Amino acid sequence: MGENCRHLFDGRVRNLRPRFVQADELWTFVHTKEHRLFADSPCEWGDAYVWVALDSETKLILSYYVGKRDPMSAYEFVRDLSTRICGRFQLTTDGLRTYIPAVEEYFGADVDFAQLIKHYRAADSEAPDWYRSSQVVSVVPTAVSGNPNLGRISTSHVERANLTIRMQLRRFTRLCNGYSKKLRNLKAAVSLYMAWYNFCRVHQTLRVTPAMAADVTDHIWTIEELLHAGASVYF
Repeated sequence: MGENCRHLFDGRVRNLRPRFVQADELWTFVHTKEHRLFADSPCEWGDAYVWVALDSETKLILSYYVGKRDPMSAYEFVRDLSTRICGRFQLTTDGLRTYIPAVEEYFGADVDFAQLIKHYRAADSEAPDWYRSSQVVSVVPTAVSGNPNLGRISTSHVERANLTIRMQLRRFTRLCNGYSKKLRNLKAAVSLYMAWYNFCRVHQTLRVTPAMAADVTDHIWTIEELLHAGASVYF
């Protein structure tokens, strides 16, 4: 079903004209955490990231990719995003430098690109190091190419969408045993969620689904409709 939903997403989420797009990466792991891997562990084990691009106005998830946090994944993610959007728009990402050559490769001068660079420090806490979170001490909006609107350089909406993923998908819950044992299972769960989020979940602020807000569909899909539509696209 996850594979079916991936085909459904690919077919429906196309030819979009967003004005402001935010992108971010969401961490998880497959089978074993990175620092506990052995030399002969399968390459799919360890850290995994879900790369997400979100239309900050309609809250539609425009593109996603499951992979590592490396240049190859950045290129694949940005390439996929470039196939779904028409026209010029403003893109904001975090400070990950691998975005810069990828955006240059697939968008060139046809995008207003900015990064929101955050500086962190260790939190003052008595919690152990493996549990302690970092504190943001400064945020620097940085124009990379084009002419981005400085007032719209933000990743708040996509970060909130990442929180929703953690709340809705058990395998993203921290400090529990619901993590994915196989990369294929993680990809299938993410694909199923992304289709459900766009077509079935009514956004609390918009009062419609993101797909309706973006004119991708004209009604709220039921789970049954999502499953049937996914199966018909795949087969």
